[in-house]
Amino acid sequence: MPLMKMDMHVHSCFSVEQIPGVKGVTFSPRETPDEIYARAKGRGMDYVTITDHDTIAGCLDLLSRRGDLSDFIIGEEVSTQLPHSRLTVHINVYGHNEEQHRELQRRRPDAFEVVRYCREQGLYCAWNHPFYRENLSTIEEPEFMELVKQVDVLEVRNGGRMQLLNVLAEELAVREGKGMQGGSDTHTGNVGSVYTAVPCHDLASFFAGIRAGNSRIVGHHSTPRTFLLHNYLVGRRQVLDQHWRLATGATQTMRVLWLGALSLALSPWIVRNHFRGQVEMARLALNRLGILHHVEEWVLDVA
Repeated sequence: MPLMKMDMHVHSCFSVEQIPGVKGVTFSPRETPDEIYARAKGRGMDYVTITDHDTIAGCLDLLSRRGDLSDFIIGEEVSTQLPHSRLTVHINVYGHNEEQHRELQRRRPDAFEVVRYCREQGLYCAWNHPFYRENLSTIEEPEFMELVKQVDVLEVRNGGRMQLLNVLAEELAVREGKGMQGGSDTHTGNVGSVYTAVPCHDLASFFAGIRAGNSRIVGHHSTPRTFLLHNYLVGRRQVLDQHWRLATGATQTMRVLWLGALSLALSPWIVRNHFRGQVEMARLALNRLGILHHVEEWVLDVA
């Protein structure tokens, strides 16, 4: 049976994110859903999905333009949290419709409710980059491990995360007997830089193969250099282009120019801080989760 490939974590221009610490400035990828699909196929992906933040509008836009696609599946990254610790949780859901999307969004305040709904509806879902700390929340082991228990699949390689966090996610998945998947998490069109490969003959058996433990994850971890070149600088340019076109009047124009100069000057500090935060999250996971206590502390020094 052939190995079929899919980048399972991809964002299009329908994803919108607030730039941390900069009021009124948002970021959206430049690439349209149609461009994402064409680029994925051009880079050897047998199957394609788009997992925009809390919307399936990009997926529906693609299908409205290209008709039914046997190699495409609707996806969505649902932004939720653990109710007690307030730890940020992102759940990728696949194969759902508009009604199910609305219900997932209604349940967003509680990650357990999101996963419970997926199980009730028979929807495939995966916990993305489980060691992700968007705010000042912490890990509470019983709550964290309860969600691990309830999901069938963990994302163990994310193209936007350093190797240390991806390795810890894979260690967790192996020890808990979870299916494993990976994706680029690209917001800059770098589709296929991380992908999941499964021996299968169609989309249904692709997802079944992941659950059964037959997946192989291929691709690069994030490093300071790749993050700077393929994430930060590309994203910075797109943000400036977007807000330059929207600027009305001298005041807004000068603000865009000032933000552009400041973001370039601060780029070394921003990159270092980004990776320092990931190391802090790894240290938190090692300290709080008994299942990882066997992992030697020296891995943090290597990172």
